[in-house]
Amino acid sequence: MAFYFRPDDVPELSGLSNWEQRVLLRGTFLRERAVSTVILLIAVFGSVQYVINPLLESLAPSVRTDSLAYGAILVVWLLALMKARDIILMNKLRPKFAAKRAEQKAAEIAKLEAERAAQTEKPAAE
Repeated sequence: MAFYFRPDDVPELSGLSNWEQRVLLRGTFLRERAVSTVILLIAVFGSVQYVINPLLESLAPSVRTDSLAYGAILVVWLLALMKARDIILMNKLRPKFAAKRAEQKAAEIAKLEAERAAQTEKPAAE
């Protein structure tokens, strides 16, 4: 199975607007998103404690005392981990995206068929 880095490249999300992609990626599968958020928090706390802080201590000890620079480094690290989580979820949930799109398409077709049936019944009734 292919691995994608951008939502525009994922075949299951093709043909959707940016807003529809965003809603499908971030608002549909809440359980998976909640579990991944807990894992993300553990990864952030663990990586800051055991990766970022020792690395900064060895490379630039004065950075930890400068709260603005240290805060900026932590925010950038958090955003990088969030982007990585979104990429992993996007690729892991591809089969569910396909099922959701098929469900939406079936509902759209059923709605159109109901409208067509209603239109054909009107002239017959008159």
